[in-house]
Amino acid sequence: MIQHDATTFEYPVRQLAAAWLTHAQRHGVSDPDTQLIAREAITGNPQAGYRPAWFSPMSGELVTILACEPHLTQQDAIAWLAGMLGCLHDNGNICLYLEESA
Repeated sequence: MIQHDATTFEYPVRQLAAAWLTHAQRHGVSDPDTQLIAREAITGNPQAGYRPAWFSPMSGELVTILACEPHLTQQDAIAWLAGMLGCLHDNGNICLYLEESA
């Protein structure tokens, strides 16, 4: 659950990897309790669309990613963020989970 007193940050999409490394990843692995969410592009106006975001309970930080156009639905924003994080993980830019030892 997102706390109302969370420290909030906004980053442009080009800084997604840096934002994730700074706010959701500790000691080389992502906080497993981090929640991918969507935030209203304009508070109180869901018709304006949604921006992808995440909340890391460990740090109490809420991060919103700003792109040119908001997504039409919350699901679209979350799916976009999950896909982008997956690509960044596959490219070695971030670590989404602890690698299993052989």
